[in-house]
Amino acid sequence: MSSTIAQTDIARSDNAGKDPVARLVQITDCHLGPEEGYALAGIHTNKSLRAVLQALAEEQAEEQLSQASPLPVHLMVTGDIAAHGSPGAYDAFLEHIKGWQFNWLPGNHDDFPLMQAIAPRVFEPVFGAANWRLISLNSAVPNRVAGNLPEDQLDGLISALRQYSENPVALFMHHPPADIGCRWLDRQQIANGDALAEIIGECNNIKAIFTGHVHQAVETDFSGVPLLTTPSTCFQFAPKQNDFGLDVLPPGYRRINLYGDGSFDTQVVYLSDYPESVDVGIQGY
Repeated sequence: MSSTIAQTDIARSDNAGKDPVARLVQITDCHLGPEEGYALAGIHTNKSLRAVLQALAEEQAEEQLSQASPLPVHLMVTGDIAAHGSPGAYDAFLEHIKGWQFNWLPGNHDDFPLMQAIAPRVFEPVFGAANWRLISLNSAVPNRVAGNLPEDQLDGLISALRQYSENPVALFMHHPPADIGCRWLDRQQIANGDALAEIIGECNNIKAIFTGHVHQAVETDFSGVPLLTTPSTCFQFAPKQNDFGLDVLPPGYRRINLYGDGSFDTQVVYLSDYPESVDVGIQGY
C-alpha cells in the first residue's frame, strides 16, 4: 500500500460529523512526455502519475470497506497534462485514468485544440456535483507561459454565475489570479486578475478557487474567497523564491470534500514513499 502524508489547508470544525455531498480530487501539472520513459528533473512523469492514481485507488478501496455508501471521486485535472502538448502524452493520460470520472482544462504546456480533438466532451465549463457547480476556466494563452482570461471566458463566467446564483460554486483554472509569494511564478499569474476579482466581488456564492501551475500548496485569499494552489503529480517548486528552484517534496494531489450547505474542506496529500528523487540542481525545464 502507498504511504501518504497529508497537509491540511482548510478543515472546518463545523463540518465535523457531516457527510459530504461530493468528493473531488484535484491533480495537476502531470507533464507527461511523448513516450513512457520521459523524465523531468529526475522524475519519470508517467510513473509518478501512476503512483498518485494508485494511492487514490487504495483510498477508495478502504472507504468502500469502511462505509456503507462511499461517494465516488471525481477528478479535476487543472492543466499541464502534457510537457509539450504531444498526442502521445494525452493518449497516455487517458489510458492512466481509465475508470475514473474526470474533467480537464489546459495549462500553458498543453495543446488545447488537440485535447478537444482527442476527448471532445471532457472539458466542461460548468459541471454539477450535487448542489454545487464547478466552473472551469481556460487561462492558458498559446505560446505564452503567463495566463490571461479572455473576454469570452469572463462573459461565460458571468452567465454561469447568474444562472446558478442559488448554488455554491468552486472555480478551477490553471494559473493563479494573484501572487502566491514566489516572485518568478508571480510574474506568470493571470494578467487580468483584477477583472476576475471584480466579478467575484459582485456575487456571494463562489466558495473557493483551485489552481495549478505553481507546483506547490498555497492557501491565500482572492477577492474575499479562499484561493488554493495544488502540488504537481511529479515535482514541486521551492516556495518563497525569487528565481527558479525545486523542492524535495514528492508527488502530490488535493482532496476536496463539498458539503450541502456550501462549506468545504480540503487536504493536500504527498506520496511519502515515492522512490525517485528530484534533481534540485537543474536551472529550468
